[in-house]
Amino acid sequence: MTLEISKNLHGDDARLIDLFAQIIADCSYRCGKLMPDVPLFWQPHILFSCIADSSSLAESMDSPQSVDDFIHVVTSVEVDTKRPGQFCLHVDVRAVFAGLNAAKDGAFEVRCLIETIKKCQAVCGLELPEDFGQRLSHFAVEPARYHLRITPQNVDVPLYVDPIIPSPTDYKLARKQLAAEIMALGLTPGEYDLSDAKARIDPASASLRLHIEKRLASLNRHQLLQTFIEQHDALLVAERMKIQRVHQSLAHAVEYDRLNAVESARKEFGTMARHYRYLLEKTISSSATSNGEVTEGIVRELVGLVDWYMVLTGASDTLHNGVDVGGVKIDESYIPEIFYSEGYDNREEAFLREYAKSRLGLGANDEDAVKGESKDLLSSERLKSAFMIDLGFDLQNMLTALVVLSQAQRHGFGDELALSYAAPPGRIAQGLADSIEGLDLAEATKITAFLTITEAGVRRLSGRDVDEADVPYWEHNKRIHRYAIRPLVLDGTDLRWGAEMASRAMYNWMSAVQDGYLPADFGWPNVEPVIREVKESIEKRLEVRTEEIFRRHTKFVLRGIDFFKRFRSEGFEDVGDFDVFAYWPDTNLLVTVECKYNQPPFTVKDGRRLRDRIFGKAENDRAGQFSRILRRRQFLEQNRSKLLKLLTWPQSETVSFRNFELYVSRDVYYWMVHPPYPVPTQFVRIDTLDTWIKTELIPPCLND
Repeated sequence: MTLEISKNLHGDDARLIDLFAQIIADCSYRCGKLMPDVPLFWQPHILFSCIADSSSLAESMDSPQSVDDFIHVVTSVEVDTKRPGQFCLHVDVRAVFAGLNAAKDGAFEVRCLIETIKKCQAVCGLELPEDFGQRLSHFAVEPARYHLRITPQNVDVPLYVDPIIPSPTDYKLARKQLAAEIMALGLTPGEYDLSDAKARIDPASASLRLHIEKRLASLNRHQLLQTFIEQHDALLVAERMKIQRVHQSLAHAVEYDRLNAVESARKEFGTMARHYRYLLEKTISSSATSNGEVTEGIVRELVGLVDWYMVLTGASDTLHNGVDVGGVKIDESYIPEIFYSEGYDNREEAFLREYAKSRLGLGANDEDAVKGESKDLLSSERLKSAFMIDLGFDLQNMLTALVVLSQAQRHGFGDELALSYAAPPGRIAQGLADSIEGLDLAEATKITAFLTITEAGVRRLSGRDVDEADVPYWEHNKRIHRYAIRPLVLDGTDLRWGAEMASRAMYNWMSAVQDGYLPADFGWPNVEPVIREVKESIEKRLEVRTEEIFRRHTKFVLRGIDFFKRFRSEGFEDVGDFDVFAYWPDTNLLVTVECKYNQPPFTVKDGRRLRDRIFGKAENDRAGQFSRILRRRQFLEQNRSKLLKLLTWPQSETVSFRNFELYVSRDVYYWMVHPPYPVPTQFVRIDTLDTWIKTELIPPCLND
């Protein structure tokens, strides 16, 4: 059986007809063994050509109707008398929309198949077996495999994008260029580890960076800026849409691996977006321009070069920060191959699956999540006053300004949806003042200036008065001029921006402040103390929520118990307090919990700092959190029975004791999945803690 979709369809009609065709193909395949006596399928070949019924197009839809309102999905069928087995299906796309909207089971899918077969049989003068519908009834009650959900379009970008991504040939050409740079440096082929490898990787990456800079300088700067902004936005849109579809798929059955789908979106689009962001910031940081035209082929070439550049610099950063051991092999053709320790790829994959689980919320209870401060914080007088003193504008107004920029078309900055918009700074400031209640032009002008990433600022780190040799991708917090938080780019006399990036920048600012930190080290004397209090509040609520969750499973729970202070007469060693101390007498199970809220890492250097903050150089390194966890573990091992007795908690004399040690946080990072040295500790996200207790800690019989 073959399905064909009319080429004359546009927009939603085409997409709904495509879904209908997929339903017919999928459902007929799954039901194939139940249809051997259907005469239609006795033919050697069948072709269904699907077109939208002209009287029921998607453009006439205001909102989805009930599927029960539609008598037919397939309104009519025409048979090709000259070519046996070919049928033209006229489909009511409104019925398809209604049937798939929030579908819970496969009833509509089975209906589509039955209608199609029945009407094709009829035009051929054939009849279906009497029990045909009954045969397929069990498929109708299975979870839906196709599902639609209406979501508002909050960002003014085209719904369907096709970003420019290098082909395998482009990557090979970039590798060839890199080999030429390595040969010109006089590097000797061979295999090199650690410091010897870094001594060869660094000059090779520097040489490739200079080549990229020369290529950029030979091209038209205006075209580069517009292209990089638009392609970066296209990739962000593609990533968001793909992950959004995976989220929506949780409502129906699928045959693909959702975790792999999330990770592939991050790899395919997220990584490529970072390459474009690097190229954009590199172009912003230099005023060099020429007459070279920026073609799609040149864009693919540049991104392919940056990909190899990031492979080299990533390896150098990994070796420099001691994240992993590895090196480089340079073959006789001067082509480099980066390698890491055995099992590196498997460790990466394991962590990325955990990351994907958190993105999809698998096993999580949203009500248990310890979220940042409420949106009331953003409009609080204290924070507003701090921002006004330090910057001359209100944070809430800046966030609203980013919303306006993300909805540029509807606010008059463009006639149609686009991947970039442009306007003079004064026009933008006036547009913000006109769109935001209570915002005057003077404050709007300050917001516009602040959100503009500057040529002088891109390569300058906070606290330093010299420029870095390159866009400092290795830093995050010290980069106060990043495209991710300042999405307006000076392009001639205009400011240009991408609506999707403006939306992301709004999220970056809002989520950072609500989570208790600023998106960069700005050094604002009045703002930073207010933000610091938010972080302290989150840490305290993390402990309170952990206690609440454990109390669902046992009444023997204490929070913040310090045995040294509470029982001074016992002369206990001062090991600090246990954030949560929980006990199950029946199974003699004791759980100690360390609750920590750590700022997320964004670079390799951040990851190394987080590793050292949590683990130190070794378990007894006092600089690491685990040195204190170790001391409390040893204290518990020495005094377990005595502690329970002092708390007057019943002890089991017949069941062997078990101690469990947990590290509970809002998020799980790489080093929590792969600690740098063996620890008996389990790392659990707070929103999955209840599930973990039920499935991993307590025997199933005790949960009944």
